[in-house]
Amino acid sequence: MTRFEQLAHTHSDLCRINEIARSASGLPVYALRLGTGARRVAILSGMHGCEPSGPRGLLAFLDALLSRSAPFEATVDPSILQSATLVVIPLLNPGGAARFAMHFPGSWHGTQLQGWTEANRQRFFAEGNEPLHFFFSTWVKQPPMHFTPDQIAQWEAGGNVLGSSLTDGGLDMWFDWAETHGDETRAAKELLGGFRPHVVADFHNFMFPTEVFAPTVYSQGALAWLEESLAGAIQEAWRARRLPFRDRPPRPYPKPAEPYYEDAWFHKLGAATLIIEFNGGMPATEGAECEALPGERPLTRRESLESAFVAATALARRAAETS
Repeated sequence: MTRFEQLAHTHSDLCRINEIARSASGLPVYALRLGTGARRVAILSGMHGCEPSGPRGLLAFLDALLSRSAPFEATVDPSILQSATLVVIPLLNPGGAARFAMHFPGSWHGTQLQGWTEANRQRFFAEGNEPLHFFFSTWVKQPPMHFTPDQIAQWEAGGNVLGSSLTDGGLDMWFDWAETHGDETRAAKELLGGFRPHVVADFHNFMFPTEVFAPTVYSQGALAWLEESLAGAIQEAWRARRLPFRDRPPRPYPKPAEPYYEDAWFHKLGAATLIIEFNGGMPATEGAECEALPGERPLTRRESLESAFVAATALARRAAETS
């Protein structure tokens, strides 16, 4: 977060940074606003602290856009800021990210967990999701994924800490867009409600292989076409960089039983919505949304971060070009 602050302050003529909320432990949630163009694009990342590629890939994207650097030997055309206005919330869950960094000092699963053994699988899901298994004997997330203060106290009384998927307040923001228990969720909704984006993308990092989901189950007509067009542009960019991903026509994210997911709320704003999942270095093949492909391999840290950088670049460019 210090790097994001430094970057924004160094380029205050092009970028504004604002604190929109604080976690229960006092960590700031920042939003950055760039550009003056008519197309309004929002990118969210770091909703789950155990998903590090999005925030770091966005840092590389913003550095290239503002400082004219060339991370991964690639540049970003600054004229994007004349055609589009960007709002970036790079780390929605700083408390979870801090816990992940405590458990994995390199902030990366793949360097600490060598192989998808059963022991590593248990460690992987425990680090992100506890006390889910402690109370409900399962790793499968069930809404609302919001633990009470008494449950948190019971869990921490045993010397444990909350999983890094959860906020400091003990909730998973993925399920919080309808009921809005968390300060972090509320602040994001207030910001985006005022911004009224044409396009929203949310970066996640718990997938094998990397995949962009579109169109959503809530869209049709021109909105579905725009979502598919944006997804195609991102796939084209990954393909050009020879980054492994699910190289087939994009598919919708599995339809939720209840409209508590973020994409349902984004569509109330009239925004085209993409959910992008980057392979995080481990073959996490759990969950209905995952469709592992034969022969796929976990990405290296560099490849995963580059995948997020490339996705942000392609999304902003295509959104700026689309009326």
